[in-house]
Amino acid sequence: MKILLVGPYPPPHGGVSVHVYEARRQLHLSGIECQVVNVDPRAPASDNFISIRGGADLFRTLLDFARKGWILHVHTNGHNRKSWLVALTAGLAGLPGPGSMLTLHSGMAPAYLAHGRVSARLLARLVCSLYRRVIAVAPEVRTTVLSLGVPAARVELLPAFLFTAPSPAELPELRMVEGRRPLLASTLFFRREYGFELLVEAIDRLRCEHPEIACLVMGSGERQAEAMQLLTKRRLENCIYLLGNVPHQKCISVMSRCDLLVRPALADGDASSVREALSLGVPVVASDVGNRPAGTVLFRTGDLDDLVSKIEETWSRPHLPPGNYQATGNFKSLLDIYGSLEKPRLTAPRREQWEN
Repeated sequence: MKILLVGPYPPPHGGVSVHVYEARRQLHLSGIECQVVNVDPRAPASDNFISIRGGADLFRTLLDFARKGWILHVHTNGHNRKSWLVALTAGLAGLPGPGSMLTLHSGMAPAYLAHGRVSARLLARLVCSLYRRVIAVAPEVRTTVLSLGVPAARVELLPAFLFTAPSPAELPELRMVEGRRPLLASTLFFRREYGFELLVEAIDRLRCEHPEIACLVMGSGERQAEAMQLLTKRRLENCIYLLGNVPHQKCISVMSRCDLLVRPALADGDASSVREALSLGVPVVASDVGNRPAGTVLFRTGDLDDLVSKIEETWSRPHLPPGNYQATGNFKSLLDIYGSLEKPRLTAPRREQWEN
């Protein structure tokens, strides 16, 4: 079995790129031959992935791998036209190979396809027809894919979560908050839908009753400079610390030593950081948007009062027993799907199966 992962790769350390990184790492540990094609043409050269120089180069590179018998596994968000065009390019390139699969990661994909132009749905429908399996990371995403007319047998529901153990190494990032309680963590991009401004409002209010509160925010984004300005304006530089892009295992290690993970997103899918924190026994307070696993403490999306209340109620609870994700995680399910692609192709579905 030879797996070619196609998608973004850290840095930056976002949900999709971290998942691709972790999938590559675990496939290597399992003795499975795996490489990564980084779809970002601006990514610097690296021994960890194959760089591309635009759409034509992406197509040629993937076509060469497919002809050599590699399974193509494409990772994209699915909430904009560019992501679907990349998936189209990869799907076409993968046709001569043993089979391709597509994972749709974004919780905003359903809204994009529901409220977008008819052409967006037609493009998505065409793209999905090129893949032998389509993986949806949340039930809402799967429902949307099925609404395109994709046969249910081709659509899998599998959260984008692959367990990573925290490192026992010392973390310099924690020295500046040593002894601070409650100690919160959050992982996000600095874009509006991730709710950083709401998190700032919550911490500003909580510090009145909890003057030693601190929050470690991991992530980057185009609005990071604005985030720093906001912290300065609210005089929260000594409460909220922006750690920037943090390697995945270090991110896990930071979360494991915090009292609480906060996910304030205004729009979300199946956030890996939520599942990671719960797997470590760290309580999670998250907005009630997207797909949240059992054990998550939910607050009403965008509701500052409810967020503050849920943080206060939750942070002092004892840590839960870590989830047994090492044995029951999604990696085995992923391997099973790869294995099914090695089998001979089934007869192509009849035309009526694709009619709405």
